[in-house]
Amino acid sequence: MSCQNQGRLETMLLPSVTLPFYWAASKHKHSRQCSGRSCDRNKVYRSRVPAIRNKDVTLQLCKALKCCVSVSGALRNLELNGLVLRESDLTMLTKGWNKLATWVHLCLANCPPGDGGLEIICQGVKNSTTLKTVNFTGCNLTWQGADHMAKILKYQTTRRHEATWAESLRSRRPELDCMAGLRRITLNCNTLIGDLGASALAESLSEDLWLRDNPLEKQTSEN
Repeated sequence: MSCQNQGRLETMLLPSVTLPFYWAASKHKHSRQCSGRSCDRNKVYRSRVPAIRNKDVTLQLCKALKCCVSVSGALRNLELNGLVLRESDLTMLTKGWNKLATWVHLCLANCPPGDGGLEIICQGVKNSTTLKTVNFTGCNLTWQGADHMAKILKYQTTRRHEATWAESLRSRRPELDCMAGLRRITLNCNTLIGDLGASALAESLSEDLWLRDNPLEKQTSEN
């Protein structure tokens, strides 16, 4: 875990736990021990699974993160990269996000939550007044995940139009840059989104005047 601050915690980076040398050494040692005799393949497989992929470990990690973010008054960036996050993990995290009033960026790149996990995330962030950018690169999303994201965009667009209308009644000029809602969504490397997902996103963006960027690189479209 990497924290960048000057007196206050503003950025929390939690990349995937990298133990390539340990895995390689463990594999080599185990192969030598098993030479000349048969080994149980299931035991070999279990020995190679890193602890960070255990569901109990990830749940405890998310509980700790929930406690951190829920009491933070300055956290702006939360990045979790390459962790296997299950729906129970994400449910725990969203309990902390709901109390976070300072964050502007969320990155879950290469954390494959799938469509069900993304739905949980969307419900946890749709009412955030400060979150501006999200990154779901390589999250194993399909057209259903894109549809969840499109619904959030439509919801936030409606809220923005309502706020703009309310300001116009007071003879004020709406400050569009200060309005709540997402400004950038990154969905790169989700090759299963396809045409259905792209169509859902395109429809939701047709009336969105605030979203600045929506990268969809390395996608696979149906013919």
